[in-house]
Amino acid sequence: MPHADESKQREELESQVWSAIAAFEQIVQTIPNDRVSLEALSHAYEQVGDLARSRDFLVRLVGVVVSEKDRDAADLLRERLERHAASSTEAKDAQTRLEAFLAEGRPESRSFEVPAEPLTDGMRLEMAEAERPTSHVAAELSFAWTLFQAGELSQEEYAMVAQDLSEVSASKTAVTVSVLHVLQDRGNRNVERIVAYAARDTGTPMVPLSLFDVQPAVLRLLPSDFVVRHGVLPFEVMGNDVLVVLMNPYNKAMRKKVETIIGRTCHFFLTLPTEFDSIMERMGEQDGTKPRESGATP
Repeated sequence: MPHADESKQREELESQVWSAIAAFEQIVQTIPNDRVSLEALSHAYEQVGDLARSRDFLVRLVGVVVSEKDRDAADLLRERLERHAASSTEAKDAQTRLEAFLAEGRPESRSFEVPAEPLTDGMRLEMAEAERPTSHVAAELSFAWTLFQAGELSQEEYAMVAQDLSEVSASKTAVTVSVLHVLQDRGNRNVERIVAYAARDTGTPMVPLSLFDVQPAVLRLLPSDFVVRHGVLPFEVMGNDVLVVLMNPYNKAMRKKVETIIGRTCHFFLTLPTEFDSIMERMGEQDGTKPRESGATP
């Protein structure tokens, strides 16, 4: 009976989500301020309809982000927290703390143009290393949640992606932490469709990266570890501007960071994870480094 089959499938999908919830709650019991787990739990409880628990973990996450003074992550949480603030005192208090924190670093209305000091390689590396891994993972989880809400990922796929991102982000080796790479490593057959959807939804053009003859000097505009870990890659220079592919077109904070590190105007594009890996493997063969490793367990 089709009705019985659909009911069984829903039960199996819900079981997957609850399994992910149990795994992340174990992590939170051991590490109460683990931001990846708090983010994943907030999304997962929203999936199963427990909005109160979803809100509680979101409020906890806001507290950790503010205490760690992570402005990029705070910006990402702003919109979600606003949805809860009208119906919850705890969420309203958290929103007040978040807005106060973000207001602290705002510049005065008057500003003066000061000639920029050229960035050295050491300064670029220092700026790249300042990127908090948890902030990047939060952006990837947000990307996965956007795809789930758009119907591009099932509940089961979202749960697997969240779990894989948590595992990949803990890796000490140079592994690309990205939703698209997790889906590729899982053998997802809809990666091209998902990339096309993200390109349309964000207005980010797709580019066949493998057709470009990427020069090592262009690639070196960003530190190599930063390129691999965050899935961003400069591939061409046009005049004084730089063309860059990125694996998460929704991550606006990453776009700003890349422009700051490179020190030029950048134009961003989206590509398939296989195309990104192809360039990294080619560059790895040229300089003797190891290509990107798969982060997910099929």
